[in-house]
Amino acid sequence: MVRVLIRMRAAMLANRGATRFAVVSTIVSAVLGLLTAVGTLLIGFRHYSSVQGATDVVAVTMAVWVIGRIGYAAFAGGDASLRFELFRMLPVSRTVLARALLAVGLLDPGGVVLAIAFGALVAAGARYGAGPAVVGALGLVLTVLVVNVLATVVGAVNPQGARRTRDFGTVLVAVVISLVAVAGTTLPALSAAVQDGTSPAVAWTARILPSGWAADAVRGAAAGNMLETIAPLAGLLLLGGGLVLLWPAVLGRRLDGRAGGRRAARIRRTPNTLLPQTPTGAVVAKELRFWLRDPIRVTLLMIGAIVGLGACVIPAVTHGTERLMPFAGVLTIVIAVAGAANLYGADGPALRLTILAPAGPATDVRGRQLAWLLIVGPYVLVLGVLLTAVGGQSWAWPWMLAATLAILGGGLGLFPLASVISVQTLDDHGGLTPGWVIKAYATLLLTPLTAAPAAGLLIVGAVAGSPVLSWLAVPVAAGTGAALALGLGRVATRRLEARQFDILATIVGDSSPAVA
Repeated sequence: MVRVLIRMRAAMLANRGATRFAVVSTIVSAVLGLLTAVGTLLIGFRHYSSVQGATDVVAVTMAVWVIGRIGYAAFAGGDASLRFELFRMLPVSRTVLARALLAVGLLDPGGVVLAIAFGALVAAGARYGAGPAVVGALGLVLTVLVVNVLATVVGAVNPQGARRTRDFGTVLVAVVISLVAVAGTTLPALSAAVQDGTSPAVAWTARILPSGWAADAVRGAAAGNMLETIAPLAGLLLLGGGLVLLWPAVLGRRLDGRAGGRRAARIRRTPNTLLPQTPTGAVVAKELRFWLRDPIRVTLLMIGAIVGLGACVIPAVTHGTERLMPFAGVLTIVIAVAGAANLYGADGPALRLTILAPAGPATDVRGRQLAWLLIVGPYVLVLGVLLTAVGGQSWAWPWMLAATLAILGGGLGLFPLASVISVQTLDDHGGLTPGWVIKAYATLLLTPLTAAPAAGLLIVGAVAGSPVLSWLAVPVAAGTGAALALGLGRVATRRLEARQFDILATIVGDSSPAVA
C-alpha cells in the first residue's frame, strides 16, 4: 500500500498543472534549501574551544530547523498532494491506513534536507573520536524520524480550512514562523554567544528541547559518560514511539471531520460610520475585514510585526547594541509589502466581483492601498518613534523618519503592482505555493530600493557632518514615497484594466496563457 501511495503522490504532483513560473520557483526553493542545509552542515566542521560549545551551537541550529519544519506542517495542514480526506471511504482499517500514510510521511523529501543539515552533528562529533561520530549519526537518524512523524501528526491536527486554523492555528503558525525568521537572522550572533558562554539561557533551552537531545548524546559520548550518551537517544526513541502510537487516533479524528472543530459562524451587521459611503470606501471596508479575518493575511501581518520587532530589539538585549531599534518599523513595512504582493491571486474566483464592479480597477487598487496603509502605517510610525526614544539615539531621528516615510510610500505603490504581475493561485488547501514564496522574496529585495533617494541624502549628510542635509532627507522621503504610491498605483491600475480577464482565467485554471 505504501508503494501505491507513493506512486499516487508522484502522479498528482506531475499532473497538477503547474505553470512554468511555479516549476522554476519550486526548483529555486529546492536549491536554496539544499544550499542552506549544506551551510548548516559546515557548522560542524568549525573549530570550537570545547565539545560543549560545539554541541550547543549545533543544538541551537537544529532547533531552528525543527521549528521551521513543524511550523510549515502546521501552516500547510498536511500533504497537499495526499489529502487525508481522500481515504475516508477506503475499505481499509484505520490502523493499516495510518501505518501506510506514516511511512509515506517518513519518505518526505524534506527529510533529506534535514539529514544534510543535521550532518553537522556527525561532523562535530567526529572531531572527538569515532564513538561520538557514530552516536551523532544515530542521533541524526532518530531526530529526522521524530521530526517527520511529528510533522505528519501536526499536519493532521491542524487542517486547512478548519476553525482551529483560523483562530489558534493562525496565531501559532505566525509565532513559529516569526521565531524561525528572527532566529535565522540572529543565528550567527546567537551561535557566538552560545559558544562563548555569554548566553547560558539560550544554550540551556536548546539542550532541553528534543531537537538538542542528539547533541547531548554526542557530548556525553565525547566525555565517556554512558548515561548521558544513552539517555538522550532513549528519549528520542520514546518520543518517536509515543507519536507513532498517537498517530492512528489523530488520523481517525481527521477522517471523521473532528480535527479542526466546527462552530457556527455568527454574522454581525454593524453600520460603518467611519469610512465614506463611496465605492472606494466599500473596497477599503472589504479589505480591512479580509486583513483582519483571513488566516493567511493575519499570519503575514503577525510575521511582519514579530520579525520586525524581534530582529531589531534582540541585538540590544543580547549584545547591548541599540542601533537597529529605530528601524523595527522599517523592517515591518518591508515584510508587510511582501505579504501583500499577491492579493489578486489570493482572491481566487471572487475576482469576478472586482471585474464586474461598476467602479472599475482604479477604485479597487486605490481602496486596497488605503486599507493596507490604515493597518500598517500607524503601527510602524508609533513603533519607530517609541523605539527611537527608548534607545536614546538622537542621531537616528532623521534616519528613522526618512526611511519609514520613503519605504511606506514605495511599498504602498509596489504591492498592488506586484499583485498583478505573475499572479500566483493558492494551492488545493488554500495555502501558499512555492511560486508565491519566490514572488514575496523578490518583493523583499525591491522594497528597500524605493528609499534610494532619501538614503543617498542621508549618507551625504552623515559624511559631510551636516544635520541640515540629514533632516532634508525627511521631506524628500515623503515626496518620493507619495510619488511612488500614486505612480506605481496608476501603473497597477492600467495593468489590471488590460489583463484582468487573463488574470481571472489563470486563477480559475482556464487554458488561457498564464499571466506574465
